[in-house]
Amino acid sequence: MSNEQHMFNQASTSQSLLSNHHVDLNDCRISYTQGGLKSNSTPIVFLHGWGISAEPYHEILQLLAQQHAVIAPDLPSFARSSYSKLIPDYDSYAQLLLSFLDALNLQQVHLVGHSLGGGISITLSTLIPNRVKSLVLVDSTGVPSVSILEIIPRRAFEMTAQFLLPKLELKLFDIPQVFSHNLLFNTGNVIQALLLSLHGDLKHLLPKVQAPCLLLWSEKDLTTPLDVAREMAATIPDASLTVVEEGFHEWGLWYPEKFTSIVLDFIHQVEHKEAIATSPM
Repeated sequence: MSNEQHMFNQASTSQSLLSNHHVDLNDCRISYTQGGLKSNSTPIVFLHGWGISAEPYHEILQLLAQQHAVIAPDLPSFARSSYSKLIPDYDSYAQLLLSFLDALNLQQVHLVGHSLGGGISITLSTLIPNRVKSLVLVDSTGVPSVSILEIIPRRAFEMTAQFLLPKLELKLFDIPQVFSHNLLFNTGNVIQALLLSLHGDLKHLLPKVQAPCLLLWSEKDLTTPLDVAREMAATIPDASLTVVEEGFHEWGLWYPEKFTSIVLDFIHQVEHKEAIATSPM
């Protein structure tokens, strides 16, 4: 590793400060944002959604980092993470991220995945079940429900409706800037990831998820409708479903305080139960 890189347990970040780092794998450089208290607690690994990067989630990551260690990589080939090959499926993403976890010596993690990041989190959690303490799936992909012809008007409606929400800079600059970069310089994987999000079927993996799982969904989500969450909740063994009324597929970006409060409450409950289970009588 270069001087800019480090093992996670050697980090020296302050409670809420986020810093950017990278790690070089065999054929991929993964860039990631890191923050939170330096401690022995299990970190949150946050996986972003389709077409963008960790950057638009900056406010969410700041809030998470105020209470918990957090790491948010740019997915391979997206934004700052360079990777020249086409990534065909969820398993390929999961294998690359497993190498990332190994490089940072992360033996235990809480996985939080939004949209495409949720589908990857499902796959990764079944690949290394002994290393995933909890799983949070936020408006996740993995159960196909919408065709390409259906998704276009739905996304058009959602994007138009989201312009009525707060955070003008997020809508006009942060998301468009990183999406335009990915579309221009990573066209193949942007298109492939869209197809994967729409058609990739992970229903066979859902019964194999061993970690406590929170499904966190907007009731207004048109991209991955609430029926997807209900099917996941009925199939994942230790799953609970929390539905919010706030708007649409990317709701957490516009309501980061509510988003992080629900996620942290769930993770702290999981850690508390584990502490009770492992404490001496």
